[in-house]
Amino acid sequence: MSRQLQKILMCLQQASLYDIKAFDQVLNQTITAALIHARPTWNCLIRAYSRSPTPITAILIYNHFIKGRLILPDKYTYPAMLRACWRAGLLSKGKEVHAHVTKMGLDSDVYVGNALIQLYGTTGHVDDACKLFDGMPQRDVASWNTLLGVYNDNSGSWVEVLVLFKRMMCEGVGGDYISMVIVFSACGKIGEGNFGKLVHGYVIKAGIEPALSLSNALLSVYTKCGEMDAAQGLFDEMAVMRDVVSYTILFNGYVDMGSVDSARGIFDQVRVKDIVSWNSMIHAYVKAKHPKQALDLFRKMEDEKVKPDETTMVSVLAACASLADLQYGRLIHWFMLRNNLRQDIFVGTALVDMYAKCGSMQEAMLTFYKMDSRDVFTWTAAIDGVANHGHGGDKALRMFSDMERQGIKPNEATFVSILMACSRSGLVQEGCLLFKRMVEAYQIQPKIEHFGCLLDLLSRAGLLQQAEEFIKLMPPGEKIIANKTLLSACINHLEGELGEKIANELIELNSQSHATHILLSNFYALAGRWAEVAKTRLVMKETDTRKEPGISSVDIKT
Repeated sequence: MSRQLQKILMCLQQASLYDIKAFDQVLNQTITAALIHARPTWNCLIRAYSRSPTPITAILIYNHFIKGRLILPDKYTYPAMLRACWRAGLLSKGKEVHAHVTKMGLDSDVYVGNALIQLYGTTGHVDDACKLFDGMPQRDVASWNTLLGVYNDNSGSWVEVLVLFKRMMCEGVGGDYISMVIVFSACGKIGEGNFGKLVHGYVIKAGIEPALSLSNALLSVYTKCGEMDAAQGLFDEMAVMRDVVSYTILFNGYVDMGSVDSARGIFDQVRVKDIVSWNSMIHAYVKAKHPKQALDLFRKMEDEKVKPDETTMVSVLAACASLADLQYGRLIHWFMLRNNLRQDIFVGTALVDMYAKCGSMQEAMLTFYKMDSRDVFTWTAAIDGVANHGHGGDKALRMFSDMERQGIKPNEATFVSILMACSRSGLVQEGCLLFKRMVEAYQIQPKIEHFGCLLDLLSRAGLLQQAEEFIKLMPPGEKIIANKTLLSACINHLEGELGEKIANELIELNSQSHATHILLSNFYALAGRWAEVAKTRLVMKETDTRKEPGISSVDIKT
């Protein structure tokens, strides 16, 4: 090998995968030095470009030599070429290369076979990848890992990862740490904590070195399966080799379980916290409905001179909305303007929602109309605000029509808001038409919230017989809430006969909530059936049925 060729190959090895300019310079050097016809140079260039952000260049180089028949590819050429094809998303070209492989008699090579499995698996042809695997005359651990990875990357094939791993064990193939990482990943996705424990035992028995990525994968299994004691134990064992990923996995596990105090303990253990860590903890408090703690943590973040970003502000504004703290919300808005924080569509939507929930519809709509772009969540926040603040169903309907005219498709939450606006304004015909459009035009499956809004609309309008017929069409699990709404309407409209029928249905449905018993008691009192009133009150006393205490707040101006 010439000194010039050695120098070129060394440059390829040292170049970063993302340094396209370096690859292009090497390509120019090989052409200038007349070394492009050397197979090692060709293979190295194809391999380098196949891993770069421009894998199409590898395909162009390959095409040039195939058409010119300047040099024959070998078993080192095709794995890189096939990688370039699947990374570029060119299955048709990959099939063409597969044909070349077969023609060259290289389809029995294990490395080429692994690359073919990766090609078909990555492009969604899992069955073809499986057939190739089964037809391989010989396989190595990488072959098994490739198919395991293919199954793990396809949401409908996660169980197949565990099946293939069992087959791997039965055939006496010892997996490596890559195999275990893939299997642990699949266990976490399908919630197979017990299988994860068995694989953990295999790792210990087989003496596989507990690399950080492997330990993190197992930690993820335990947290996703709710095995927080096992997760905490493993985390404690990882004391020497934890990284930020380890902390994040355990932190998210506690957040998903609703254990924000434990999550805060993990957060406090992190010595160097980046903006992502702060945002995650603030969001965890908001998600767990602890808005005061979220705002306290935001103040601590400011004290430690950590600069917030758009994600921070969305969570903080949500906390203000939850507390209905208009003054603090205004301070946050001013803070964003003073610090030139970018107000993207998510921040804008959060501002609209905050002002609406804090009762300042004027500021909510001003923010809404000043936004450069709006999505369905922005429109939904504005429509919901209009519906909740007595601005009339007509205005909400106009906004809904404007949203549709702008080509924005309403979602489930949008229809809840607009149906609620119709209910509070007595727009029966409009509400019924919207419900029909939701189901037929937008193919949205109604949920209890939609049923509740339409039922409330009919009940408020005194259309109790229609409301009863509507309840009959509802799923059985949602009839208790619907019947309670209808019974309350019967009391308001003095409909004793229908009310008694609904009361009997509620008793048959065996609803034990405090609200149900109070409604039944009030209905029986209205009907003058005092024995039934006493019986209902006795049942409440015997079952210790209690009303959940309400919460109210007073904003004292000083």
